[in-house]
Amino acid sequence: MFHPAAIKFLSLSCLLFPLNAFAQGSAFNLENWPETQPGLKPMYVKAIMEQAGVHKVSFKLPADFYITELDKFATFAAENNYRPYLKTSVAQNLATLAVIHCDWNNDVPPWEFAQKYLGDNQITLLKTFNQNAIIKLQNNCVE
Repeated sequence: MFHPAAIKFLSLSCLLFPLNAFAQGSAFNLENWPETQPGLKPMYVKAIMEQAGVHKVSFKLPADFYITELDKFATFAAENNYRPYLKTSVAQNLATLAVIHCDWNNDVPPWEFAQKYLGDNQITLLKTFNQNAIIKLQNNCVE
């Protein structure tokens, strides 16, 4: 399901997100997100975002946005039985959401990065989750 470049990125992500091994490691997947105590979600999301910053990735959208999007994405993935997303770490799913929402700022043009990171099949699938975000992304984040 994941593009080869995404697999490489996802493999490296284990090294990129070491702040909280449980939160970012393979033990804390999207399927675990709905059961997470609401008070812990901001800490997890902020830790993921801060660690991405160490690797020269910045975000404009706030942590609350990602908490809401992860909640919606976890529900979407569960309802549609999208096991690859459910079995993927919260950190990697947050990165996917940031990419489709034009908020993974790493000095690579957004659409170019999305094609490398997500690949065509995943972009098509994610269009069923948020068509407007994907259309904006395909326009290189210009509305």
